Amino acid sequence: MTKLNATIIITLLSVIAVSCFGNYEKEKAALSSLFGMEIIIPDSLVCLIQKTEIDYDMRDADFKIITYIDSADCTTCRMKLPEWDKTINSFISNENVDVAFLMIVTPRKHDNDDVRDILRRLFFNHPVAIDSEGIFIKSNNLPKETAYHTMLLDSENRIVAVGNPALNPKIRNVYSRIINGEENGNIPHLCERPADAFGIIGKGDTIVRHFSLHNNTGYALSIQEIVPSCSCISAVISSDVVSPDNTATVSVTLVADSVPGYMRRHIDIFYEEKENPERITLHGYINN
Repeated sequence: MTKLNATIIITLLSVIAVSCFGNYEKEKAALSSLFGMEIIIPDSLVCLIQKTEIDYDMRDADFKIITYIDSADCTTCRMKLPEWDKTINSFISNENVDVAFLMIVTPRKHDNDDVRDILRRLFFNHPVAIDSEGIFIKSNNLPKETAYHTMLLDSENRIVAVGNPALNPKIRNVYSRIINGEENGNIPHLCERPADAFGIIGKGDTIVRHFSLHNNTGYALSIQEIVPSCSCISAVISSDVVSPDNTATVSVTLVADSVPGYMRRHIDIFYEEKENPERITLHGYINN
């Protein structure tokens, strides 16, 4: 067993087994049965962003984060959309690893429109599948406890970690270490929100997003260069030098290209004083 795998098991046991249920041996057995299990994502699931249906293909992703919600009670409370938005964007910011996300919701009877209204009202710009018939849970032999209904899958849809990273920083760190590699899981960002989901836009549309870089290094940082991933994205920064404990604003402009489907573009900000750049990512869906 590698050091990382041992850390994953210890962390998940301490967070899930002890804090949630208190039955260590029972939850250890549950976790052991889940690791390596292949999760079936039914082709019949209809995915949408807010109220718009999309053709969402996760098959080629390096990792997939799946969270299943059976809304027996307050749907808004269970979905935790603001927390998920921040968490998803933190994983998307690594351009070298393709991480796909899907929230699967089985709403209360006749509440499909309520789920769509919640997604629109809270501006949730990530894929959600409304599974009215409960196809997902019927296709997968998961424990009934909700603590096991969020999982990180590898490229073959096999479970490599369990737990909700949107609600627990310890689990979020485990996911990050697996996705980014053990050494790179905790690289600090000057930008607290290094990615943003723009939702659905049309071909040729232009969007602008603003990001804050807070210099907490203790020394001044000089901007060496801003390098975009392609000609469709550009950026300007409010100051070429960011003094200690000061903040600079980066304005990023994206012009949607002509290829419909999921899109992810980034800029890299290079500093004279730092070896690695700061990466800021925009991602979303281009409609026909």
